[in-house]
Amino acid sequence: MNAHDTPQLSPLPVRPRPAAGEPVSSYVRRLARANHLRPSYLHGYLAGPPDYLHAIQPERLAILSGRTVAVLERTLTGLTRQPPPQPSRRLTRAADKPALFTAIRRDAQDGHSVRALATRHRVHRRTIRQAMAGPVPPPRKQPPRRATALDRLHDPIIAMLTCEPGLTIRQIWERLLDDHDAGISYARVRDYVIRLRPGIPGHRS
Repeated sequence: MNAHDTPQLSPLPVRPRPAAGEPVSSYVRRLARANHLRPSYLHGYLAGPPDYLHAIQPERLAILSGRTVAVLERTLTGLTRQPPPQPSRRLTRAADKPALFTAIRRDAQDGHSVRALATRHRVHRRTIRQAMAGPVPPPRKQPPRRATALDRLHDPIIAMLTCEPGLTIRQIWERLLDDHDAGISYARVRDYVIRLRPGIPGHRS
């Protein structure tokens, strides 16, 4: 954020109270409509400059909403700046499993029981039995796909791409925010549209 821009901001005339646990995108839409603004316009104003399509800046939202950053971060979800994600232990263990199976099979040759091997390697006895059955770990079961915000927006996006092929991704994203009450980032819409466009009749690469 450009530090010279912050003093020029002032609270909006109508400042609804944020609800505990409310997504920041939902609060911005309520704040926009209470002040007769398009949500996409207010999002850009809160995100920029210079990155009008990116995440909302807490300091700008605090000024326009008449609240402090601390209050907004405690109340709203999705506003606090998160540190870069760290690799999960589950992924690390999955990557290490071939080596783990090798170690289990080697120790099993010394006559250790399944219980002793499970204690030694700090795994469930089911994992010990899998390792003793074969050197290759079985594939992990994929959890069922969860519904996402894009699922309910699929038909409107298809309609826009079909009826108005010349629309830019930014225009599609703005319409989703303004006309379909969508709380979704520009980056997710961009990636989704890029995947969909080649399958739309009349699309040109």
